[in-house]
Amino acid sequence: MTAGPSGTAGPRPPVSVVVPAYNGALTIIRTLESIAAQTYTPLELIVVDDASTDGLPSLVENFLAGESVPGRLLRHPTNEGLSRTLNDGWHAAQGELVLIIHQDIELLGTDWISRAVEGLAEQENVQVVTCHYGIPARAELTFASRTFGLLRRQLYEAPAAGREFVTFTEFKCDLVRKATLERLGGFPTDFRLAGEDIVVSYRIRQGGGRILKAYDLKVVQRFEGTSGSVGGNLWKEYRFGMAFAGVLVAFRGFAFRGLDSSAYSRARSLHRASQPVVAVALLVLLVAGIAFGWAWALVGLVAVVAVRYAFYAVQLWPDFRRSLPGRDRALAETLGAALLGLVTDLVYPAGVAAGLARSAVGAPL
Repeated sequence: MTAGPSGTAGPRPPVSVVVPAYNGALTIIRTLESIAAQTYTPLELIVVDDASTDGLPSLVENFLAGESVPGRLLRHPTNEGLSRTLNDGWHAAQGELVLIIHQDIELLGTDWISRAVEGLAEQENVQVVTCHYGIPARAELTFASRTFGLLRRQLYEAPAAGREFVTFTEFKCDLVRKATLERLGGFPTDFRLAGEDIVVSYRIRQGGGRILKAYDLKVVQRFEGTSGSVGGNLWKEYRFGMAFAGVLVAFRGFAFRGLDSSAYSRARSLHRASQPVVAVALLVLLVAGIAFGWAWALVGLVAVVAVRYAFYAVQLWPDFRRSLPGRDRALAETLGAALLGLVTDLVYPAGVAAGLARSAVGAPL
């Protein structure tokens, strides 16, 4: 008889680690190595490849052949999107618990899974344990990945409080009960590239479950592919907007419930909520200028842009100063990042508008 998750006598619940993968050849081996290094047993590893074109399947097969952790590779013949990839992974899982970990995440500490299992066992209504994945591999960050990581609050310092209950999680590196996924029907496939995580999070909370964010569970997050370019990130902003429009249609006011209990959820949600407000204000002033003349409309436009730009610059400066060598470089990147913040204030709401239009006709997001 082995020690149970809370230190009591009893068998440990088996854990299945599911890694959804697509063109992640640059990062996935570090992810798999950190999983193989875990001391927790029983453990199985399932990598689901969504038709990668960068040689990732061969890397995974070679890795699995040399490791003692039971593992297998599932492959899609064509690209089917993240939700289907996740669903195929947890459906194939034999474990009572499922750890979903993305291909650019590295677990810190060989007891990471053990401590996550303990967190899940602390309260019966805790359905998901998520972690602090706001730690980047700083030497590998580009200007774009650093900027958008900070703008989206994906990169952040852990708060003094060790744990809190959050309103949503991104399922980037989360331990969840398989029974929970079965009860909810898994991840919604009408959200193909984004939004599936928020839908599952809200459904969990609607059913009385809770999502525990444990800041002592740390991982390193690497940003590769489109996350390293400005254009790729702006496309993500548009896609995020489309997805969240679908979430708003499905959940309405529930999307804003519970924010008072989580500083993390509140900061991210309020930032997203402010972007359409800024976009609408600019649009109203633009229409007013066209319809009634530019005398006051132009002043209003300049004022809104200046205030929002200053907001981003002040907010981002401490992070850039802390992250970069040299005050001049930190200042230059802060000013450039603030400008990109203004661009996202237009791109994200444009995605929301497109998502609302698609939802109105029943089109997938």
